[in-house]
Amino acid sequence: MTPWLLITVLLAGINLLGLLAILGRWGRMVLALAMAALLGTALGNAVGALTGLELLRLGDYHVVAASVGAQLAMLATLLLAALLPGHAADR
Repeated sequence: MTPWLLITVLLAGINLLGLLAILGRWGRMVLALAMAALLGTALGNAVGALTGLELLRLGDYHVVAASVGAQLAMLATLLLAALLPGHAADR
């Protein structure tokens, strides 16, 4: 397993658990949020590499940009899920 993949999975998991701790509930959205966290972490790292964001790096991995990307992707997933009909039944 490459270090990039390992760091991506760990950072996405940390961001997901942080969001779930803030929300205070586990629902049907966990799988969708996990996928959004993985995708957002990978995209955030790529954006950090392209923009040269140097706040916190582990080698070539841009930790802050990846965390921000994961949080934005999970927030977008939650907002899109709230727009779906029948979302109130998930609570």
